Amino acid sequence: MKEYLKQSADKLSIKITEKQLNQFEIFYHMLIETNRTLNLTAITEMHEVVLKHFIDSISVVKFINLSGKKIIDVGTGAGFPGIPLAILVPDANFVLMDSLQKRIHFIENVLRECQILNVKTIHGRAEDIGQNLDYREKFDYCVSRAVAALPVLLELCTPMVRVGGSFISYKSELLEEELQQSKNALSILHCKVGEQYHYSIPDRDFYRVLAEFKKEGKLQKKYPRQAGKPKKNPL
Repeated sequence: MKEYLKQSADKLSIKITEKQLNQFEIFYHMLIETNRTLNLTAITEMHEVVLKHFIDSISVVKFINLSGKKIIDVGTGAGFPGIPLAILVPDANFVLMDSLQKRIHFIENVLRECQILNVKTIHGRAEDIGQNLDYREKFDYCVSRAVAALPVLLELCTPMVRVGGSFISYKSELLEEELQQSKNALSILHCKVGEQYHYSIPDRDFYRVLAEFKKEGKLQKKYPRQAGKPKKNPL
């Protein structure tokens, strides 16, 4: 697993140290073992985990320097992209947020076993955390691999981002279509479309776009709206 991960990262010009490879290996085994009793991922074959979880998660460092930044991962699930990024960028500070306590418990076990010291966890819904002054507009970057329509993600994620910071969404070739649907949300949330970073996962026909949205102004207090409303009635 370590050798395949290293080779795959090399193809994206991303270097992983031996210590980091060992942390990824521990994470991998814990993911597979815990997945037997807790539904964390449908992807369990080693090569697929490496490419579609680990490599996809860390791809952002090929394009954006996260060193020294404050980053929140909204809807982290089993810890993606937050844990791989925290392993790779140990001098950045991460908060991993999820609405399911069992997943947070799993992540905390991984952090302890891998001796990852630059991550905090929070259990809660993005609609609530986005209104919490401890987290609202406090982060340089918000990242999310959560599966949701872009207008929904924008409302859930941009409240965490400071003015001048960015939300980075992991998207597919359907991005342009989603951008057309997001014009109203971008306007209301004071965001503008930034860079788009296109890449393919090594050895797979798996195309990705990292879409950056720059936050240019403070949000109205009513955003994000109450739990369920962003998805039920997108901006």
